[in-house]
Amino acid sequence: MSGPFDGITVVEFGQFVVVPFCAQLLADAGARVIKVEPVSGDPYRAWPDQLAPGETRQFLTRNRGKESIAIDLANPRSRDVVQALVGKADVVLVNLSPAAVRRRRLDYESISALNPRVVYGAVSAFGHVGPEAGLPGMDVVVQARSGLLSSLAAEEDGLPHHSEVQVADYVTAIMLFGGIAAALYVREHTGRGQRVDASLLGGALAIQNNALAHVYGADDDWRREFVGVQLPQLRERAAVRAEIEQVRRALCPDTPVYTAHYRTFRTANGVIAVGAGSPATRDRLIEMTGVEGELLDADPAAFRAQLASVFLTRTTAEWVAELRARDIPVAEVRHVEEMLFDPHLEAEGLVADFEHELVGRYRGLGAPFRMSATPLRARAASPPFARHTAGLLAELGFTDEQVAQLCADGAVVSLQSLATDELPAPLRQGT
Repeated sequence: MSGPFDGITVVEFGQFVVVPFCAQLLADAGARVIKVEPVSGDPYRAWPDQLAPGETRQFLTRNRGKESIAIDLANPRSRDVVQALVGKADVVLVNLSPAAVRRRRLDYESISALNPRVVYGAVSAFGHVGPEAGLPGMDVVVQARSGLLSSLAAEEDGLPHHSEVQVADYVTAIMLFGGIAAALYVREHTGRGQRVDASLLGGALAIQNNALAHVYGADDDWRREFVGVQLPQLRERAAVRAEIEQVRRALCPDTPVYTAHYRTFRTANGVIAVGAGSPATRDRLIEMTGVEGELLDADPAAFRAQLASVFLTRTTAEWVAELRARDIPVAEVRHVEEMLFDPHLEAEGLVADFEHELVGRYRGLGAPFRMSATPLRARAASPPFARHTAGLLAELGFTDEQVAQLCADGAVVSLQSLATDELPAPLRQGT
């Protein structure tokens, strides 16, 4: 086997992040992934950072190892192509809008009627059964709705700041990957597929699990006052995050005994993160720094202040060396740009180089986890637009004449049909 999903065929009706990244993980794991793009190309192919016509960094980073077929799902002539693809699929992944899924008959009921063994992965913003199910949403919207934007605490000009770290998207993609793997395992025993649902809201909540606990009858009743009375009043007067957190802490003070030795500290020339989370590492930290350990329970804020003063006395490199020598988890706070050229990440295979037939050589994320017997591999680069349309149609039993007619009717686009024509305007212009 070349990977744990060797022999599995995935058909991806995906766009943006969640389904494409989940499908990329499946490709890393050995699956054959056929990406169905609209005839105008995946939206990320038209992103402004054009490296070559129809090729952008945003597309490269979540579509490697796939084959590309371009289909106009609104064209009635394309239905035969879609049915043929679905018929040979083990997995179908969809994150189009609910309305588009219904119109194109890409819902689970329609697809499972064609192929009862198919494992169907569907992604929504807010879920599938609640009162907000079906509403449109993307990472920034769901981060806001789920409280994650507030939890991450980044601000810019007094507003919560949403960065390129699309947490809800990527967590949901990984959850969907696990769900697909579980459903394929069940299929081995039952012979039947099933539907796997994931939502950005579920992903955003999962990553905040530490904060999601309300014990009835305990000391958590403060939350009703905060949520039911204080928050509405604060929002009515447009309070900023600092004001909101001040009110929350007055109702329920944080317990600094847990975070006094599990946090970031300034050094003489930088910042380090210390993770002395266990009693043993905490005790070693107290011993090596000489701070007053009894303060941890008596006055955690004073304990933390003492630690902060000690860490200011030496450089980052000195502290990292000494803390590691004592088996206390520590790391310098790095910039994400450094990760692409980090020797440790290179050795782990967490970054890898790829050769793209249009872009050339580029570096990106490698396989994010390891398996000893059936290893994951960051395989081929992402495909050029419609690169595999003609070959896939031939494999599905369409003759050369039928392929030519499908192209002429606008039901599909193939790279060969574009040889004498231009790319679709959005891909050509990157707008």
